[in-house]
Amino acid sequence: MRACLMMGLAGLVSLGGVVACSDTDEPSCEEAHNCGTGGTSGIGGSSGTGGTSGTGGTSGTGGTSGSGGASGGGGSGGDAATCDPTKSPSEEACLVDDQHAIFVNGLASTTGSGTKASPYKTIGEALAQKSAKLIVVCNTTYDEQVKVTAGAKVFGGFSCTDWSYEAGKRAAVKRTSKGTALEITAGSGSVLIEDVELTSADGTAAGESSVAAVVSASSDVKLRRVKLAAGKGVAGAAGVLSAYTYPAQADLNGKSAAAGVGGGAKVCTCPSGAGSTGGIGGSAPSQGGGIGLPDLGAGKGGVAGSPTDCGAGGTGKNGAPAPASPDGTGASTTGTLTGTAWQPAAGTIGTVGGPGQGGGGGASTATAGGGGGGCGGCGGAAGPGGAGGGASIALVAIDSTVSVEGKSELVTSDAGDGGKGAAGQAGQTDVGFGGIQSPGACPGGAGAAGGGGGAGGGGAGGVSVAVLWKGTGAPAIDSAATVTLGKLGKKGAGGKAGSNDGVDGVAQNVLEVK
Repeated sequence: MRACLMMGLAGLVSLGGVVACSDTDEPSCEEAHNCGTGGTSGIGGSSGTGGTSGTGGTSGTGGTSGSGGASGGGGSGGDAATCDPTKSPSEEACLVDDQHAIFVNGLASTTGSGTKASPYKTIGEALAQKSAKLIVVCNTTYDEQVKVTAGAKVFGGFSCTDWSYEAGKRAAVKRTSKGTALEITAGSGSVLIEDVELTSADGTAAGESSVAAVVSASSDVKLRRVKLAAGKGVAGAAGVLSAYTYPAQADLNGKSAAAGVGGGAKVCTCPSGAGSTGGIGGSAPSQGGGIGLPDLGAGKGGVAGSPTDCGAGGTGKNGAPAPASPDGTGASTTGTLTGTAWQPAAGTIGTVGGPGQGGGGGASTATAGGGGGGCGGCGGAAGPGGAGGGASIALVAIDSTVSVEGKSELVTSDAGDGGKGAAGQAGQTDVGFGGIQSPGACPGGAGAAGGGGGAGGGGAGGVSVAVLWKGTGAPAIDSAATVTLGKLGKKGAGGKAGSNDGVDGVAQNVLEVK
């Protein structure tokens, strides 16, 4: 008989590695030991030995066999696996499930409900749900602007076929229209973006910048294993002079006398709105002429005498020419933030040229009136400044706490050159002649040339910067992150090159602006 024979119990079979009971009569020792649900079966008791027969007496009866031991209770089942929601789904695959996540697949023919089997087509649709669930984005290209206005966790890096994590790959947001690829205004909400590439388009309009991501008024933003890539900035527009059309010379001539009455004052208005005046001629008997305006130190009226001597002071004096007007200044800084937008610095416009002084009026005699003075020429138009060159910026952070973590990439392209300032318009050299006097009296003086308009300053060259920040503090950049910079934009020449040029842009990793 087998030593571990268990009478009255069913035999055992093994199902999938677990020992179970069978109908065999003689289970093995291992089977007998492990029978029971999860627990170990009891071992049957030993049978009693027969009684000792008496000497010459009646033989004793056999002892009663012992009953089998009770089978062991079933072993406790292992606890079900639990997901750690504090981890990334790249580390905790069980989070890639409808219970924990919303799903986005840009390859879907139509948008769905956000489940794994029926994903949304855009990241924006998932963010609009304002759900506490994770947002899992598969690795294809999305042409959209990602706007995060509250706490959210967005994870790329997943296969569009089976939602498995693909290490080293990213979902790609690539904008084809102007504007940032990522915009975060989350306040106190925590934002985490992982394994996503965000690329802004090249600028197209003059002076336009390309910025990949803007974070403003957000206290907890983490960008992990992301790539922020900015497109090219565009050269700033050159200043373009809008030249004035000057009045005809004949329209500037002074007024003539009529008999004993001197020629009246001649008032001329220039295209800029400024003007000049030819002085009034003296009327009989024996009056001196009036001064021409604006008063630039000349253009005095003729002096009457007894008799009046036109050659000895009776003729009105010519006006003085206007000086050239000041030039505009070139841009002295690279630019500033206006709201959340980068504004490249432009050169300033020059000053409009002033009109020349009008001539003085001629003196009269006892019976004849003097001629009026002629008007001065008009001043030239000012040269506009050149615009600043467009920037290429990977990340703008304003009053925010931002960290760029892991093997992230910050990439910029070439910035645009600053625009050239325009030269000012030369002043009008055609001037008014003095008016004709009555016979015997003195003529008026001629006006003088107008001043040239000032030249415009050159614009600043554009910046190519990985991180531009203002306010709370500079974003923290992981040492594992890499930065690739494009070229800085060159300064724009001023309208008087070398004297009022702008400044060169910069190409650097981090730039603070006030």
